[in-house]
Order: sequence, then structure tokens, then C-alpha cells
Amino acid sequence: MDMKGKLGNVAFSGGWSEEMLDREQLRSVLDALDRDADGCSEKDMRSEELEDALTFVETNVENGVTLANAFRTALAYREPWRRREAALQ
Repeated sequence: MDMKGKLGNVAFSGGWSEEMLDREQLRSVLDALDRDADGCSEKDMRSEELEDALTFVETNVENGVTLANAFRTALAYREPWRRREAALQ
């Protein structure tokens, strides 16, 4: 069962469950971005799913717009070593 399903069974109220979901979702998005950054020297990682992840970062992370734009710029570099180095930053 996923985290949302587990938390859906909680009978008492509190903002902590929503915070857990937000943190879990952010962790999942950041893990996906880390995988994309690591693999971008071998193939073009740009996709609709990546844009969804970057949009999530833009709206949910402090300085998210700057970070997302830097990631997009990094993935556009022609040289594989430079692309990966910039994306991992």
C-alpha cells in the first residue's frame, strides 16, 4: 500500500499527514531528478514527466524557479560531460 493509502486510514485529524505526503512526494521528485541528472550524459532526459517534476519543484521548493531553470539549461548543453556536471549541481 502506498503512503497515501496508509494515511487515508487515519481516523484523527491533523496537518501532519499532509506534511508527510508533501515530503514523500518531494523526496520522490528529487530522486527522479537525481536519476535524470546522473543519466543525462548518455541520453536526452527531457520529457513531459521531467517537466511535471520541475513544475513541482518550482511551486514547492524555495528558489524552485531558479533551480528548475538551471536544470533545464543544464540538460540543453551539447557536451555530455558538461550536461551531467551542470545537472548534478
